[in-house]
Amino acid sequence: MPRNIIIDCDTGMDDAVALLLALRSTELNVLGITCVNGNVRLERVVINTLKVIDHAKNPVPVFAGAESSLIPDYSEDAARVHGTDGLGGIPFPDPKHKVSKEHAVDFIVRTIIEADSPIDWITLGPLTNAALAIRREPRICKNVRMLTMMAGGVHSGNARYMSEFNVFADPEAARIVFDSPIEKTMVPLDPLFNGGHLNKEDIAQIRSASAEKPWCDMAARIFERTVRLTHELGRPQVLDEGAVSPPDLHAMAIAIDPNIGTIEDYQVFIETRGEYTCGMTVVDRRRYDRVKPQKDRKDVHVVMAVGQKKYSDLVLKTWLS
Repeated sequence: MPRNIIIDCDTGMDDAVALLLALRSTELNVLGITCVNGNVRLERVVINTLKVIDHAKNPVPVFAGAESSLIPDYSEDAARVHGTDGLGGIPFPDPKHKVSKEHAVDFIVRTIIEADSPIDWITLGPLTNAALAIRREPRICKNVRMLTMMAGGVHSGNARYMSEFNVFADPEAARIVFDSPIEKTMVPLDPLFNGGHLNKEDIAQIRSASAEKPWCDMAARIFERTVRLTHELGRPQVLDEGAVSPPDLHAMAIAIDPNIGTIEDYQVFIETRGEYTCGMTVVDRRRYDRVKPQKDRKDVHVVMAVGQKKYSDLVLKTWLS
């Protein structure tokens, strides 16, 4: 039986393919998608999300949420990577569906509180909406089976030396969420270089189905744009030629089937200050002298690697079946 889920996102190119995976999965029943400011401004995030809904042929409700971080002094976005429109400038048609009137945080709180059994919560962007929901109604923590977050890095960052974008964009919100008693899985940057990629043969299979399956067409166009963008930005080649590793996609794959990943449990703390460390996910990996856990503080399930074959098989089966 499909699991009921809520997805929170800041739809750029990697969020888009992750949403396509969730919306086509027989394992998940998406109750709604909430949008947060992040990769691009909120209004563009909403438009991009609605475009994904159209291509996925699964018209779930979409809700607009926070327009800025909790402390709105951060103005940097990820347009350099995702394009000013968030979807790499790919000319997808204007969306047919409309955004819901209810605020994203209201939807999150209402849906989780009213759920008959604990549901899954998946975040693909800054954790602003999640933090606001937890602060408004702490009781939601007891009715979430698992919060799966694309967030952080164990060994390094991408927004700063040690900070991953989603955490760096709103570290105060991230601290609220990581400090909460919710059962959590953190999918950091590390698996991107440890199995969390699709190779050019995988992309070719997806492209081959694009005439009949609009979700495959959207995914293939995004993957092909991502490959070109890597060269345009002059990034070093760390994957095989033509391969892609969208972080949000492997986070969604882990949410669908955690068995594709290598998962280790650690205490994780969020740094909110520091010239070089603001937004850092501090993962306590000491074996013999760990920080004594605070009362009610749980270990975080941290995904260290992904089995590439299992991962690609999951994506291909979901989209091509």
